[in-house]
Amino acid sequence: MDYGFLAWRGLRHQPLRSFLTIIAIVVAIAAIFTLVSLILGLQETVRGELSKLGTNRITVIPGTMVGMNLGGDVLTEEDRKAIENTPGVKNVLALQTDHATISAWGEEKGITIFGVDPDAFNKTFQSLLGGYLESGRILDRTDRGRYVALIGYSVAHDLFGKDILPGSTVYINGKPFRVVGVMKKTNSPLDAGAYIPESVFQEITGREREYVRISAELAEGANVDDVVERIKRRLKALHGGLENFRVITPEQAMERANQILGMVGALLVTIAAISLVIGAVVIMNTMYMSVTERTREIGVMKAVGATKWQIMAIFLVEAGIIGAAGGLFGEIIGFGIVKTLEGVIRASLESYSAAFPSLLVLGLVGFSALVGVISGILPARSAAELDPVEAMRQ
Repeated sequence: MDYGFLAWRGLRHQPLRSFLTIIAIVVAIAAIFTLVSLILGLQETVRGELSKLGTNRITVIPGTMVGMNLGGDVLTEEDRKAIENTPGVKNVLALQTDHATISAWGEEKGITIFGVDPDAFNKTFQSLLGGYLESGRILDRTDRGRYVALIGYSVAHDLFGKDILPGSTVYINGKPFRVVGVMKKTNSPLDAGAYIPESVFQEITGREREYVRISAELAEGANVDDVVERIKRRLKALHGGLENFRVITPEQAMERANQILGMVGALLVTIAAISLVIGAVVIMNTMYMSVTERTREIGVMKAVGATKWQIMAIFLVEAGIIGAAGGLFGEIIGFGIVKTLEGVIRASLESYSAAFPSLLVLGLVGFSALVGVISGILPARSAAELDPVEAMRQ
């Protein structure tokens, strides 16, 4: 209690300086708290969204890196049939894609169109695409060769001044399409796209039947690893022994997403940690000034029997209080910032929720107190080494 009283008296001696020193820690802790909470929340949201699609699915893409099509590699109709006929595969959805223009009410905008087999799309809409349907219906086998479209949420509600409803007619690449349905918001590129029958896709784009992705729903009880190996063997045989494609499982997709988020989070937290280092330097400078101003007081305490450790303890407690106070107020401010940003993010990602693990909440306060103590070691040591006679002459 004596150490706490003396430390508190030291802080009150120069209240403005103490306040500004605490602010330096507040800014750093608030930044770290905000970034970690948001990143952890995003990881949980991604994990939840991927889990909704289940674990009984795989995706095959061309090229040798996720999300990239290297060396002109493509997936063909032969690849689709090979995957479809692989033991353990229940349904397959092959996807073509291209950029196109969409016109409505005299306005023309750019969108992404996806060419699919309507029957396969109907069978896999729930299992492979999450079943995100807001209104109308999805494509089915009766739509083969017809100019119909299932459009994304943004296309229907955000792209034009009016909403596009099922039954409306829009023009894609100058051709009239009847909208049969509107998808729910998915917070993905699907929101700004439209699904159309693949034969019509090839007609209005002039593209050959080449796929950017082939997704497969596995039969109940099928072993994912076994099916993946079978698909790899079949596709390598079709590609002349080359493995110029990637077979992605849900676990791999989750791992990849976590790696990316982890790298981004580590970079942001490192940047925020720099401000904590600056805060530590500010604490050290403040404590040195405090030692200089209280030299006579230190000399008196040593003259009446105070030990070096007791002198050090006074200044270490004072530095620790600065760090802990900065950490506590930093978390309070960070919590407010996180809640504000959470509301903004939820406007486009409804399932998002920031994370506040107890380890983060308690750990940051303790960590900031520790930073304060460490920053105060050198000033406290210099105070403890003062000669009492010389100090009282100051």
